[in-house]
This record gives sequence, C-alpha cells and structure tokens, in this order.
Amino acid sequence: ARATESMALHERRHTRVKALLSSYYDDDDGADASDDHYGQSRARSDGSARGQGDENAHSDDESRIDLNAKTFNATTYTRRITQTLGAEDAQAHYVALVKDLRSIESASQMLVYDNYARCARAASAASALGDATSRAEAQCSVLKDTVSRASERSRTTHRALSDRREVVEQLRGVRGLIRGMSEALRVADALSALSSDDAGTSDCTDTARSERAREVIMRYVESRAVIDALGGDGSTSDAFVEAKRRCDALAASVAERLKTRARANAIGDGDGDGAEYDAYGLTDDACLELLGALNVSQDELIDDFLASRAARLRATLTKTVDASDGGASTSQAVPTLDMKAYISLLNQSFLGEFHAATEAFGKLFAKDASSRPALVKFTKDIFAEYFDVIRDVFAPLIDDKTISAGSLLNPKQLMCAMGTMAADLSSIHRAIPEAALGDRAVEAIERAVRSRVNAAFVCLERDVVRGLDGALEASGSVSSSSSSKSLLQCFVAVSDTFLTSARSALADVEALMDERPILLSTWREEFACMVQGNFTNLIHALVARLIVGVSANPTPAPNPAPLSTPLGDAVKALTSGQSSSSTVTVAPPPPSFMLVCARLSSFLETSAVPHIASALTKMFPASAATGGGFDVASAREMCASTASVLLSAYVEQRAQRLGFMIRKSLTAVDWSAMREPREVRPLADFIAEDLDAVELECAQILDVGEIAGDDVDVGVDATQTSDDGCFTRVRATQSSVICAIMKRVVKSYAECARCQIFQTKFAFQQVALDAQYLAERVLFRFLPSGQFAVDVDERRAIEALLTELKDTIRARALDPTPMDKAIVNRIIAGAGGGWATSSGSRKE
Repeated sequence: ARATESMALHERRHTRVKALLSSYYDDDDGADASDDHYGQSRARSDGSARGQGDENAHSDDESRIDLNAKTFNATTYTRRITQTLGAEDAQAHYVALVKDLRSIESASQMLVYDNYARCARAASAASALGDATSRAEAQCSVLKDTVSRASERSRTTHRALSDRREVVEQLRGVRGLIRGMSEALRVADALSALSSDDAGTSDCTDTARSERAREVIMRYVESRAVIDALGGDGSTSDAFVEAKRRCDALAASVAERLKTRARANAIGDGDGDGAEYDAYGLTDDACLELLGALNVSQDELIDDFLASRAARLRATLTKTVDASDGGASTSQAVPTLDMKAYISLLNQSFLGEFHAATEAFGKLFAKDASSRPALVKFTKDIFAEYFDVIRDVFAPLIDDKTISAGSLLNPKQLMCAMGTMAADLSSIHRAIPEAALGDRAVEAIERAVRSRVNAAFVCLERDVVRGLDGALEASGSVSSSSSSKSLLQCFVAVSDTFLTSARSALADVEALMDERPILLSTWREEFACMVQGNFTNLIHALVARLIVGVSANPTPAPNPAPLSTPLGDAVKALTSGQSSSSTVTVAPPPPSFMLVCARLSSFLETSAVPHIASALTKMFPASAATGGGFDVASAREMCASTASVLLSAYVEQRAQRLGFMIRKSLTAVDWSAMREPREVRPLADFIAEDLDAVELECAQILDVGEIAGDDVDVGVDATQTSDDGCFTRVRATQSSVICAIMKRVVKSYAECARCQIFQTKFAFQQVALDAQYLAERVLFRFLPSGQFAVDVDERRAIEALLTELKDTIRARALDPTPMDKAIVNRIIAGAGGGWATSSGSRKE
C-alpha cells in the first residue's frame, strides 16, 4: 500500500510538471488537455489515498512535498524525512524522487520534439512576410514620385490662373459699385415716400407698412457707405452730393419719428388710438432695432427712456406729497395723518409707477447687456428722492424750537408705517438687488426711530429747562412775598415734570420695541445703547445745569452737556462769559434756588435714577446681564454728591454774606474814639433778619431734623472742617443747615475780632455787649430744641464757638474792664423788646 501511494504521488508530480511545460510551448488546447489529465490523475490518486487505513495517514502527509510553496526549504524537508521515516522508507522515497526527476527530463525532451514543427512553420512565415514588405516599399516609392509630379503641375496651374482671378475680382467690385451707386440714387426717393407715410392716409395694413418701412431703412443702411464715400466732402459729383444731403435729412426725419414712438412708450402717454405716435406700423422692438441700424446710440435711447420715467416719477412723488393736507413733510402736520395710510398711498402711486417703468424697460432693452447698470443707477437716484420724502415726514429735524410732545409721531403708527414701507420695497429689492434698497430701507427706519427717540428726549429736556426757569423765577421772591409759590411747590413742579416726561419717553421707547420688533432686530443692541446713552446724557446735563454758578464740582463730575440739546443750550447761555483765560465768573444763583436744586438732586438719587434704571433693565435685559448700559451706581453717586455740593454752596453763600457784614461792622468803626455804650449796634439785627430768611426757606423744603435710620444726610466740603471739631457734618435738615450757618457766623466774628485792637475799655465793652446780645437774643432763638440726638452736639459746638468769640474779644482789648451786669441786662432787655414779640409769633 505504501509503494502504491508513492507511485501515485510520483505520477501526480510528473503530470503537473508536464502541464506547466506545455503552457509555455503548446497551444491552449494542449494546455487544457494537460490540465484535464492532471486533474483526472490527481482525482484517482486522491481516491486511492482515501481507501487506505488510518495507519498510513501520518506517513502520507509527511512524504508529500509542495515545491511551489514560499516556505519550502530543502534542508528542513530532508531533516524531517530522516527523522520521521525509517531507512527503507527513506530509500523508497529517494527512489521515487529520482524517478520523478527522470520523468520530468524525458517529458521536457518530448515537448521540444513536439514543438519543433511549429517553430519551423513560424520561421517560414517570417521569411514570407519580409518579402511582402520589400514589395510594398517599392510600390510606395513609385506612388510618391507620382504625387510629386502632380503637385508640381498643380502649382503651375495656380500661377497661371491667379492673374485671371484678380481681374475677375476687380470686375466684380466694379459691378457692385455700379449697383451701389444706382441704389444710392434711388434710395432717397424711397426714404421720401416713407417719411410721407401716415397711418390715417395709408391704404395698407400695419403689417405691410412695417415690412415696407423695414425694407427701405435697411436699403438705406446698406447704401450708406457708398453715399458717404461718393457724396462726402471733396466729392466732384453734384448728383451724389445732393443724394447724400437728401438721404441724411430724410434718415434723420425717420429716426426722429422712431424715437418719438419710443419716447411715447417711455413716458406712457400712448393712450387713445396712438395715431400721433405712429411709426410706420412698427412695434417698439422693431423701432429700437432700426434705430440701432441707423447708428442711433443705445445709451442715448436708454438715457432718454430713464429721464422721461424719472420726470414722471418725480411728478407722482410731488403730487402725492402735496395731496396730504397741504404737505405732510412738517413735524406739526404729521400727527394729524394716518401714517400707515399715508405711506400706503405714497407707495401705491410711486412704486406702481416704478414697476411700470421697469417692466417697460425690460421689454425694450432686455437684449442689451449694458442696460443693467443704467437701470441700477436710475433706481438709486429716484429712490434717493423717495427716501428724502420719507426722512422729511418721519424723521423731522429736532432742532425746531416749536416742537412739543403733542407734535411728536405716534410710535406705534410710526413702526406700522415703516413696516409697510419695508414690505412694499421687498419686491423691488429682489428684482434689482444691486440698488441695495433693503439697506436703504433699514437706514430710513433707523433714522426715523432715532429721530423719534431724540425728539422725545429734546421735549423732555425742554420741559425740565422750563420747569427750572420757573423755579428760579419763583424762588427769587419766596422770601419777600407770602403769596408766592413755596420752594416745595417749585421742587414738586420740577420733579413731576421730569418724572412725567421720563415716563413718557420710556413708554415711547417700549412702544417702538413692541410694535414690529423685527424692524429693530438687526440693530437692537445699538438701539439699547442709544436709549441708555440718552438717559445718561440727560442725567449728566441736568446735573451740569443744577451746579451752574457753584464753585465746587460733584464727584464724579458730570460730562459736558451736548450743545445741541435744550439743557446744553441752557448751560452754554449761563456760562457764556466764562473762559479759561478770563477772570469773569458765573454769578451764583439765588440761595433759595440752590435749596430747590439740592432737593431735586436728592430726588434724582433716591427716586428718579432707580426708576429709570429699573425700566431700562426690563426693556434691555441683555445689556443689563452683560454689565453695559446705564450706570446706576455712578449716576446715583453723582446726584448725591451734587446735593451735597449745592447744600454746601447754600450754607457758604449765606455765611459769606453775614461774614461780610460782620467784617464791615468791625473795620468801619474808630475804636479809639468809642464812647460808653448805650445801645446794641444794628449788626445783630442784620444777622437775625438773614437767619429768619434762612429759616423760612429751609422750613419750606427741608425736614425739621434728623430721622432715625434716614440716609438723606449729606456732608460739606472737607475744607470747611476745623481742628476743634465745631464744623461737623451738615445734614439736609432745617436745624443742621441753620446751625452750620450760625457756626460760620460766630467763627467769622471771632476771626474778624482777632484782627482788631480795642484800645479803650468802652471799645471792649461795646464789642462784648454786641457779642452777648448776639448770643442771648439772636443765636439762641435759632438753636435746635434738642429733640434729636445730633442737636446736643450742635448746641455744644455753637456754645464752644461763642466762648471762643468772648475770649478773642477779651484778648484783643487793651483794657478789658467789663461793664456792670445790671446795665448790660437793661440795655439788652431794652433792645430785645421788639424781638420777643417777633420771636413769639415765629414760634407759634
């Protein structure tokens, strides 16, 4: 069985090698036969191998060899055979290999013998092919010589016929010239007959007339070159000169008639039967085509068409504007109109006419690629005038002095009108996007909205300026007339005016945002910044107006007021005499007006600014979330500082006036000649009168005294404090303000006394009598009652200053001999009789 298996394996290998060699030397049929033979032998060997038992399976696998495998290694194979097979099996395997080798060699020899005949036949065929190639080369040489001789004969014939061809071309040109000359002489008559053609007198149909007109005009176009050449300047032929003159005149007449027809279409006046604009029965397209053939510039036609349409559009625009109740372009007439109906009427007439113009333009000049830029320029120019009308109506100038809140546009109607305008312009924007009408519409809407918002703030500032002017006028007579308005009424009038106008402006802004919000979507952040900036400028301008004439500035200082606003104009008018290089200063306002301004600043800090900030936060939450917009903390700090500065200025102005009287009363007396005092000098009466006026003013607008937990207290400038602690914080209360003025009066009295020398005892006694009368009969009448905790400190500070005054007078006297107390009391009692009555009535 093992020998049989070995022989089958040898047979398969032999068959495979033979098949491989046959694929190189034999044809496809032989290869297929060898493959079939190899397959059959392999199948038989496989069948015989499967018939053996399991005991031969291992040796069969070991003896098989795959020479074609990439991993085959002869040394490894030999070592495996010697290790797995015995001596006899190895010898048998060797014998089988030798037999295979010999079989392969014999098969190779047989293949060579089998293919010898084929090689011989291939050699014979190659020899026959070489002979055929030699014969073909000889025939090609003969054909080449024949072609060369034919080409030489052709060149000879061409040279012989070229002279005759030139003569024929010349004769043909002469014939064409003669025909052109004949046609040139006849075309003038044809043009004359065409120019006299009229639709009312012609018996032909419009089709026949148009064909005849086209034929005549094209005949003239074809003959024009001949006519210009023979009848031009320098021509000696009178007939051709006359023909050229007639043809040019008649052609100009025909061209003018064609242009008249085109112009009538452009203007749109072709109503009725159209006989007055007839052009030989030609259509508009045919007229334009023939005008082009007559060398009439297409640009000239386009310009003529667009100019005519522009004039018609301007007339439509003017007619619509004039029809709106005597012109709605003024800011006073607009509120009486329905703005949406107005813009609808304007768009219906103007845009309808524009659509008709573009439709006619497209029909006439659709084939001209260069007409598009002219149409775009025409659209831009005519809509510039349209947007001018929109601007004059919906964005009037806000510097008009007669503008008022009642003459402003209704914000909801304004946005409805702007939305209608944008919707109506959208179709034109899609048809002519190069004109950028969408962007122009957005600009018009933005301008109208900005103008409306700015107008609202102008009205707000104007109302505030009027309120401040009225408060200034009323506060000037509050101390002298009991029938005049009180300071509190002045403050309430100004604060109500400000708050009402601010709420109206906020309501307008909210209405602009709520009505058609899509119109503001592209620039909503800019709109928010504009509104917030206007309110910021309003607060700063108002603070700048309140501190006009005050030497100190609040912290932070207000921004310079814009000169184009009412508050800015008011500040400029009040400070027009002040410059950096001049010593002229602005006169301070009345003290009572300072109190009104101080109270107004406190109102801004506690009520108005928070209210405005809250409303802006609700309207623009995005700006509030990012930390931008209206700076509430800075505005409140500035308003609080302004109230402090104004209150300090009021105290200083009142104290300076009293200090000036004290200084004059001490310096105007010759103390060396002073006699024994018999009465109190009138200085104390003057001080009492001023303190009465202060008390009256403060009682009208300030609280009585400190309230527990109240934050309305404001401080004075740090330069007014002293080392002895007498000048404490000034609060926005009646007692604090009056005490602050009294402390400054006593301090001024002491400082002025320190600059004097009282040579005699009578001088000392007079000054001491005046000081005692001032302390007992004047100042103590205005001291706080002690109802509040701070009143104790105020009384203690004034008493300390009075002690300082007495010590100063004693120190500056050369003979400080005091007057008898009984005499002093009698003089003070006699001088204070009238004061007791007035004091009692004041307390009541």
